[in-house]
Amino acid sequence: MNRTMVVCLGGALALLAVAAAAEPPASTPVGDIGAGGPCESIGEVVGLKAGRDGFLTVREGPGTGYAAVDRIESERRVRLCRSEGRWVSVMYPPPGSRMLCEPESADIRRYRGPCNFGWVHWNWIRIVAG
Repeated sequence: MNRTMVVCLGGALALLAVAAAAEPPASTPVGDIGAGGPCESIGEVVGLKAGRDGFLTVREGPGTGYAAVDRIESERRVRLCRSEGRWVSVMYPPPGSRMLCEPESADIRRYRGPCNFGWVHWNWIRIVAG
């Protein structure tokens, strides 16, 4: 290979790497946590500082590279579904609703029901049941 071809090929590969890194990860479905059944444990949002944002960002997947899909307030109860590292998938009813959020099957990853769901950081969740 001549030098010009090597430089062009190297530049093209560098551009592909930058484009791939800039692209946000695809949405990750909610999963399962606990031995009893899907999303059986209950958690509560804790530790949010008054005077700051006052909410916990819910994301499409387990990490800050995923899009924000919702915000939940302190003391909000959520169902805990699947843990990936420092992130946990959660399921919860819309604000003001008394609806029970139940997975439709053992494979919660396919859940597309009426409840809200997404991923939050474990730093702001305390397990209260399950």
